[in-house]
Amino acid sequence: MRQQVIDIGNSKGIRIPQAILKQVHFGEEIDLDVTEGKIVLRRMVDPGQVFGFETLPEMDDLSIQRMIRKVSTMDLVTALIDANKATKDAVYRNLAEPAKEHIKTRVFKLENGNARDLIIERSRNMISEAFLELIRE
Repeated sequence: MRQQVIDIGNSKGIRIPQAILKQVHFGEEIDLDVTEGKIVLRRMVDPGQVFGFETLPEMDDLSIQRMIRKVSTMDLVTALIDANKATKDAVYRNLAEPAKEHIKTRVFKLENGNARDLIIERSRNMISEAFLELIRE
């Protein structure tokens, strides 16, 4: 996307369209860096903010989506067992509809089951994931 470089006082700048800002969830400040002749803009992370499972409802959707991509489905299911409603809602709203229904069903089943069911399901999923890895090779 081409952008005009504009004068801003004694400096130069560009306007970043609202649609792009919504996608990257910039706050009031950004981290600006120059790397290999490129200007890189990153969202600032508050160093005082503690991230963890309990803080999921406070996170923006992009961060939640990135986290979801880094964990296995079974780990996500296990973590959601007996989680509070706000945490579950934050995760579910960031899943595609088929994945959301699949995960909700598994969470419900395991919340109403016992530890034996959880161990069996986890082991079976690990074996399924191993088969998928073999197929990809």
